[in-house]
Amino acid sequence: MPVFSHLPLILKPVGNGKLSKRDGAKFGMPVFPLEWEGATPEESFSGFRDTGFLPEAAINFLALLGWHPGGEQEIFSLQDLIQAFSIDQISKSGARFDYEKAKWFNQKYIQAANNELLASYIRPLAKARGYEVTDEYLEQVAALMKERVTFLPDFVETGYYLFEAVREYDKETFQKKWTPPIAEIFNELTGMVATFEPFNGPALEEAVKHFIHEKAVKPGDILPLLRIALAGTMKGPAVFDMAVALGRNETVRRLQALSELG
Repeated sequence: MPVFSHLPLILKPVGNGKLSKRDGAKFGMPVFPLEWEGATPEESFSGFRDTGFLPEAAINFLALLGWHPGGEQEIFSLQDLIQAFSIDQISKSGARFDYEKAKWFNQKYIQAANNELLASYIRPLAKARGYEVTDEYLEQVAALMKERVTFLPDFVETGYYLFEAVREYDKETFQKKWTPPIAEIFNELTGMVATFEPFNGPALEEAVKHFIHEKAVKPGDILPLLRIALAGTMKGPAVFDMAVALGRNETVRRLQALSELG
């Protein structure tokens, strides 16, 4: 006869008692592997896959609920888990469901994943939004955004500006930086970018910084405007990497669109 063992109960994130499907709705987090669509919104629940967890991250997180081999290591491949597992290291007390820790695992796995794999996950998300792009471009998106996302949908939600025109600008920063003298220099810079060769990150960055130096202005007067033009926000990937990914024509179009705001 097989020998069975019961893992400790998984407890609510806060308070007392075991984790339930209602806690998922209450705390806005997945508690099932897959999305469950019930007869009503109250009976429908999100899943780890549909929230945007990598399978390996979900397995790693769940495996450490009620069991740990000891030591400081937290990231385990499936093979690592198989080799390290021992029934003697199962805890006797309940395991608190720490969703912030689950998100941390997912971030780590996304950051470590190769861009080709991430592109395969991003493709259906992009297609669902009507974005038709090449696999090569999706790999560029993965490289640009993987350090800045928590879930897979973030690639096309937070990083939407890599797929379509900027929807909203950081107008507060723009208004602080945009003065008539700076506007004139920015328009000159746009013209330079429109014809600069070779259009790659290092060369473009060097040329823009040289241009700024020649105009006797501070990098902080121009570079934030470049970022806002390309992404609409002060957050996001490196400016010149974004420019190369977007391509010369789209970069120039966005620089011109920002000038029109002034």
